[in-house]
Amino acid sequence: MRKALALVLSSAFAYSLTASARAESYDPTPLTAKQIFEKAEAAAGKREPGTYKEVERVSGNGVVRMRTSYYDAGGNSKHLLEGGGFTDAWGEFNKQSWEQDENGVVTLQSDFHEKEDPNALALAHPEDPKYRVRVLGLTQNDPREYVVELNTPGGRDTYRYYNAQTFLLDRVVTYARDRYRHVTEYLDYRTMFGETFPYRVHSFDGRPQNDLVEQDLSFDRIGGAVDFNIPVSRSLFRLPGTAPVTLPAKITRDGIVLRAQVNGRGLDFVLDSGASGMFIDPGIAHQLGLEPYSRSTETIGGGDVDSGLVRIASMSIGPLVLDQPVFATTPYTHQVDESRVVGLLGYDFISSGVLEVDFKAGAVRVYPREAFNPATLGLIALPADLDDGIPRVRASIEHVPGHFLLDTGAFASMAFEDYLQKLPSAVMETQMQIGTVGGAMNATVRDVTDLQFANVLFRSAQIIVPSGSTFDIADYDGGIGRDVLSMCRVFFDYGQRTIYAHCGA
Repeated sequence: MRKALALVLSSAFAYSLTASARAESYDPTPLTAKQIFEKAEAAAGKREPGTYKEVERVSGNGVVRMRTSYYDAGGNSKHLLEGGGFTDAWGEFNKQSWEQDENGVVTLQSDFHEKEDPNALALAHPEDPKYRVRVLGLTQNDPREYVVELNTPGGRDTYRYYNAQTFLLDRVVTYARDRYRHVTEYLDYRTMFGETFPYRVHSFDGRPQNDLVEQDLSFDRIGGAVDFNIPVSRSLFRLPGTAPVTLPAKITRDGIVLRAQVNGRGLDFVLDSGASGMFIDPGIAHQLGLEPYSRSTETIGGGDVDSGLVRIASMSIGPLVLDQPVFATTPYTHQVDESRVVGLLGYDFISSGVLEVDFKAGAVRVYPREAFNPATLGLIALPADLDDGIPRVRASIEHVPGHFLLDTGAFASMAFEDYLQKLPSAVMETQMQIGTVGGAMNATVRDVTDLQFANVLFRSAQIIVPSGSTFDIADYDGGIGRDVLSMCRVFFDYGQRTIYAHCGA
């Protein structure tokens, strides 16, 4: 299951964390970061041609799962993570990477994080001074290690420790925007089929339920063919016919509420394109007799939240019957007008058809994908990146283009500090608080001009600037919320990785 993403960014805390990390003492070394990376690559070697099968035991989150991976010489791969009746899968086929979540929904990745993430770019170009990669030196304690710091603007302060004897990577320490120290240790290196790699990987961030150990059980060259084809994405529901279906929805100032029947009980959910999956409050899950599988803790918005997985036996929304959907349990209860909302319907639900939100008519409709013809509706097509289970589209403020999350769950549009610094104006106005899944957060409101989305241009607008960060992704510039979307008809066609919109009269 993808992380429950929340739109809050800041880097105000980075300096104190960096200072504590530098408490170590180092001896000087003439090696550059590029030289250390090259030696590490040479030490790892290169796997001999062939097709391989790897089996690992993954222990963490209070459960034990098994991961089976396949690789071939052409760069294709497939991974299956199984446990408790839930399966995640991911891989790469003919240079197209993909993910399949517990609901069977497949996402084709555009890999924009690898292309745009400051830390990934810093690793690829350590000699470029703009990425601020430097060798701190050689540690004085055993085992002696070369320490390389990535202090890339807009990225996460990261320290990479390379064994001075072997040049193999011992561990990576990252100070993320959730204010936790994330450590990954690479242990028990073995050489097999020409490649040296760790048989044991230990990851932790100080929260016991997030402690994770990945232990290799076997790694073998195999004969015979392996099917590396991208699996077919599963739809959670089937539409009764070829005509669009109108759902029982209320579009209010505080959100889009859908009425559902869950195990025979009527419950209200918010339709949230900013949610990377589907979420239900753990208290409601308990009342429904659902016992969560696994437990992890994430920092979302204003605080930490625990999350597990549940499978619902019976669920319908109007004429749609959902086929045993998987939800993550995340604390969420919220009063929207007269409705007590107990969860979010995000990526997996939206991806199962072409979903229309007609804000002006106050209607939510679902179209069969094969019957949807955007050309007849006069819509503007916006290509969308869906790597995180949320649609990232192009928009601009004051003629500065950016990548924005399209968020039906947000009452207002947002922009983040790194993007705002590129604007010619953006004047701070008032202080406020915003509600998130993890709690309330402080924010400011700023006046901007020329906010452009799809075919609508707002000559003047106000945007929210969150003052704290748990959204540990550097390549989003903000979000387009319901203040802008309320002018539009918006169609979410995740199968085509496209958002269609028409705004205004």
